[in-house]
Amino acid sequence: MPEYDFRDAVTKCWTIRADAAERQADRGTTDVGLRAEVTSGRHMAPLESLVAQIFIDAGLPESGLFLKSKRELPGYFRAEKQWDIVAVHKGSLVAAVELKSQLGSYGKNLNNRAEEAIGNAMDLIVAGKEDLLGPRPPWLGYVFIMQDDEESRAPVGVREPHFPTDSEFKDASCQKRIAIMCRRFLIQRLYNAAWFVTGKPEATFESVQEPDIELTFAKFAAAIRGRVGEILA
Repeated sequence: MPEYDFRDAVTKCWTIRADAAERQADRGTTDVGLRAEVTSGRHMAPLESLVAQIFIDAGLPESGLFLKSKRELPGYFRAEKQWDIVAVHKGSLVAAVELKSQLGSYGKNLNNRAEEAIGNAMDLIVAGKEDLLGPRPPWLGYVFIMQDDEESRAPVGVREPHFPTDSEFKDASCQKRIAIMCRRFLIQRLYNAAWFVTGKPEATFESVQEPDIELTFAKFAAAIRGRVGEILA
């Protein structure tokens, strides 16, 4: 079984973010800070390459992997969506993978991330049921990288004007909320594999952590290998 250094990929994401912010600052542009680092557009490229390599090592021809173009898949509630990684083999959708990051502004953006992920999954699942995606049901993967800092680890309150909130979310930190979300994606079969990883801007291997034992890179990679094996059998 190939060895994968996922910590190296995560730290490279942070390095790309920092380099993008520095370049914008040098140019004197106003789009600095976290937004500058993210809007560079390629800060997730190391993780894309890492995930793609799992498919290739599992036996999927590289010609069936799409990371930079031809990533559109039909939806049911909308015409199409561009996924981060699309894998296709002989007319079958092997996988669609979404990669997301949360780098600050947790309270403002966390619900948006959940809404996007849920909506994207439902749209593709129904498209599969409507025979828009080839002969096999769609297989979805989800990767979430979050900055590890005091804010993302701090408990977050809930508002309950009418009904009580699910007890698991009460006093849960933003990191915990993402873990709950990803676990439930798997339980409800919205996604077939999920990986949740955190890191710090210092971009050291030691800062890269996997907060939930059910959402590790090892399990994520194993699920991909299982899917590719199923398709190629």
